[in-house]
Amino acid sequence: MFVRSPLSCLVSALLALPLAAAAAPDDAAAPDAAVSTPEIWLNVGGFSRHFDRSNRYNERNFGFGIEWRTSEQFAFMAGVYDNSLGKHSQYAAVNWQPWTLGPVKLGAAIGVMNGYPSLKRGGTFFAALPMASIEGRRFGINLGIIPSMKNVDGAFMLQFKLRVN
Repeated sequence: MFVRSPLSCLVSALLALPLAAAAAPDDAAAPDAAVSTPEIWLNVGGFSRHFDRSNRYNERNFGFGIEWRTSEQFAFMAGVYDNSLGKHSQYAAVNWQPWTLGPVKLGAAIGVMNGYPSLKRGGTFFAALPMASIEGRRFGINLGIIPSMKNVDGAFMLQFKLRVN
């Protein structure tokens, strides 16, 4: 018997959203909230820079992810990457960015992730972090701040993405 974790179920559901959207009728989305065509972005992970430089963290956080932008303010994200501890992490989140400053979208990514032994013994936990995005026609970046907390050394993170539609 194969039992899936709640995180893998959520990641699978988020990855299926672009297919469901493609099958939906054109009038299903509100015209003022939706982008003209939902955007699908792929990412290859990125880099982090930790505030505490005394620890030897992995700051090359390569992986693979998908981002489905349904409106100017909302995107659904899911993926895997090599985290700062050299472990594999999975994530699924909503990136809510209600503010813009020129070409920069500002807000927060809110979701779940795993793979950090000091948090839930490597299991799934809730996470929220400030997020900025800059998106061109084909290329974009996500910039985030991971706040320092009890068992977490904070960092800046940078993620590269490519629009595929």
